[in-house]
Amino acid sequence: MPARADDEARRSLRIPRLALPTKLFASYLVVVALGAVPTFLYVRQQLQGDLVDLAVAQLRTATARAANSVMPFDERTLSARVRLVANVIPHRVTLVAPTGEVLFESEALTNENHRERPEIKAALGSRPLVDVFDAHRVSGTTGVDTIYAATRLVPDGPVLRLASPIAPTIEAADALKRFARNVQAIAISAALGFSLLAALLFVRPLQRVTATARAFGEGDLSARARLHADDEVGDVARALDQMAVDLRRRLANAGSGDAVVAQLVDVIPVPCVVVEATGELLALNGAARCSLGIDSGSARRRVQELTVHGRFRRALDEAEADGDPEPCVLPLPDGGRFEGIVHVLKRPGAPPLTVLLGHEPPPDGTTTLPPVSAVAATPFEDVLSEAHDRARATLAALSVAVEVDDSPGVLVADVDGRLARALGLAFEACARGLAGKGDIVSVAVHVEPTRVRIVLDVGVDYGFVYAVRPLLAPLGGDVVTAEREVRLWLPRA
Repeated sequence: MPARADDEARRSLRIPRLALPTKLFASYLVVVALGAVPTFLYVRQQLQGDLVDLAVAQLRTATARAANSVMPFDERTLSARVRLVANVIPHRVTLVAPTGEVLFESEALTNENHRERPEIKAALGSRPLVDVFDAHRVSGTTGVDTIYAATRLVPDGPVLRLASPIAPTIEAADALKRFARNVQAIAISAALGFSLLAALLFVRPLQRVTATARAFGEGDLSARARLHADDEVGDVARALDQMAVDLRRRLANAGSGDAVVAQLVDVIPVPCVVVEATGELLALNGAARCSLGIDSGSARRRVQELTVHGRFRRALDEAEADGDPEPCVLPLPDGGRFEGIVHVLKRPGAPPLTVLLGHEPPPDGTTTLPPVSAVAATPFEDVLSEAHDRARATLAALSVAVEVDDSPGVLVADVDGRLARALGLAFEACARGLAGKGDIVSVAVHVEPTRVRIVLDVGVDYGFVYAVRPLLAPLGGDVVTAEREVRLWLPRA
């Protein structure tokens, strides 16, 4: 129960799947946020105050320099010196008497007494040429938000004051704020652009790799990613392509091994059935068909019934446990019984095979299995050609042609031309089935590990099966017919 609860909790907390461009865009936004957002907040919250403080400091320095430039103190020439300084510095200059009377004003002369102004009051009470006092307020003379700096020139002497509007500093701060916002907008746009570029550069190759992997999963080992990028995606693509080559080689080896097993089973004189670990029939010889009463069309179903029988399962479990063959007696549909042994055949790197062997061959005359010496490996193209020659007269009389979509260069196990006769009968039966309905018999060829599967797209009378099956069954082949097609299985050599 706790483990199940943990699994449910993990599932409930599972993060929804996001597309790679979305993840990249989010990562770019995180990078932008880590860099741009603190900068923007600093510009918005702190920079304006810092700029005002800098402007005040600069004004204080300018005031101290201006005071030095009008010294030594001389009442007769003081006004002229202050006027000269006012002409060369960009600040508003005011000279205030100890009584608060304005002696000089560089921009507008006012009769208002300045003694109670904060910077003047502080300067009148300080030592000369050392202390500079500042203030920030709306000017009573100009009505503009202004910063001030003032210093006393000599003891009991006048005060020199410099003033500068704060508006340029505020405008500079606002310009920096706008710049920060623009930079942030550009960064977000760049993040979106880079995510789209990443979708083109990374997602498309990944989609090709994904499609190739899915094709492998569906059994198409001819699919290739064919990416030559010198990065991790290219490495994965090349690994997949190489894996496809290795899988094809291994499957070919496995298929050839299964074909060898099927051929060996055919030449064994006693009944022999070989079954995959999944329960799928791999090989069945003619002696086993006769002894077990298996009709060619029901071979797979009948073998599956035998392998799920309780006696067979018990013998198989014991054979797997001790590694030795175990005796097994199975009931037959006709009331008889089959006596044999069950053996587990181990295979390196592959699931084991289950082998059911009978003790004795069937009585003479109960099988049509040809002698081993008569079985020959025949090129599949030759079988098709001979089959077409056998059915040529019927095909010409009914104005029907045979069209084969593929003719692989494989060998099939034949004896006395049985495969060609069976295919020739199939061509003739399909031509008769097409009489008046069409003019082409379409033949699809599929090569499998132990057999070649032939599919004809025409349905024929079921009596055709009884004519062809005796030709194929002794060789390990089979034939079935449905409403709209005929299928023949020919054993590979």
